[in-house]
Amino acid sequence: AVRSGECWVVHGANGSGKTTLLRAIYGDHPAALGGRIERRGIAPGVPLSEFRRRCAIVAPHLQADYPRESRALAVVVSGLYSSIGLDEPPTADETLAARRALRQFGLASRAGRTLAVLSYGQARRVMFARAAVASPELLLLDEPFAGVDAATRRALRRGVEALVAAGTAVVMASHHRDEWPDNASHELELKAGRARYVGPMRGR
Repeated sequence: AVRSGECWVVHGANGSGKTTLLRAIYGDHPAALGGRIERRGIAPGVPLSEFRRRCAIVAPHLQADYPRESRALAVVVSGLYSSIGLDEPPTADETLAARRALRQFGLASRAGRTLAVLSYGQARRVMFARAAVASPELLLLDEPFAGVDAATRRALRRGVEALVAAGTAVVMASHHRDEWPDNASHELELKAGRARYVGPMRGR
């Protein structure tokens, strides 16, 4: 089980199962036949939406799913509902929370911009703000730095380290060791969908 303030790095070669594992935890994929997924504090039969109120995810596929005309502020507010898009305009409190999250990731001046006019790295920062806006207990990061420039990668990594230091539990999939947060505490090494190592972070 991942505990508050722990940062687990899931790594392994391409095709080892990193993305499948994170998306299964989040509920995008069901457990394989004969398997099961246990989520702390969520008893069998409780709607997945209850878990997602405590959990957030950042992943390239999620970034790609958003309509390009979506404005940054609305994208971040949607993180409060684990949704893509909003059924109603955001409230004043939701707008304030979203602006705070955008500021946290260096995008305070980009709230009204659409994803279409933001750079790829800026759009990834929006995804991080979307994940952080609801102060999740668990943050799932699937190759969160893929495709961004070195400066953005460093800034986002510092943001992840700050969230871990503040008590957020993080599970991050990455096979690039230079991307691993300095305060990563545990690792899960996968090979062909099976665990080769599970435990405290080994020497780097």
